[in-house]
Amino acid sequence: MVLFFLVLPFFASCTAAQPPTPFSNPQGTPYPPAPTIDAAQVKLGRQVYQATCAVCHGANAEGAPNWQTPDAQGNFLSPPHDDNGHTWHHSDRVLYEMIRDGMNDPLRPNSAFRMPAFGNRLRDAEIRAVIAYFQSFWSPENREFQWEQTVDDFLPTPTPPP
Repeated sequence: MVLFFLVLPFFASCTAAQPPTPFSNPQGTPYPPAPTIDAAQVKLGRQVYQATCAVCHGANAEGAPNWQTPDAQGNFLSPPHDDNGHTWHHSDRVLYEMIRDGMNDPLRPNSAFRMPAFGNRLRDAEIRAVIAYFQSFWSPENREFQWEQTVDDFLPTPTPPP
């Protein structure tokens, strides 16, 4: 009888440790697991970032000082790309297009471009490496969230019933 009470906690712990249920999108499609970060790609991304992005976004992707406070023209300074910023809210496609095509103030569509386009200066692999570099700063929770945004960006949009 004593053996039963000694072994019971062991079996209880085995049954409690089950793999987590995969996250699913609203249509019930499970998300594939987030890819691991490739160290070589992060290294290249850091080199490209230092040469092209650090002047505005900071040497360690920390963003410009007071990046959350608008300047006299109402423009916000360059945000960080770590967990403190909002970069991890965007899918890989959106990040890629921002780097390649540049961007203006999304709240003022006719405003001047605030971030220059790098598509004429960077190869596809370099842009993707910069994104991997950003991802290396994010917490596992934020990486998971961003991966879900990336996957959702490529899923078909359901057609509403008539």
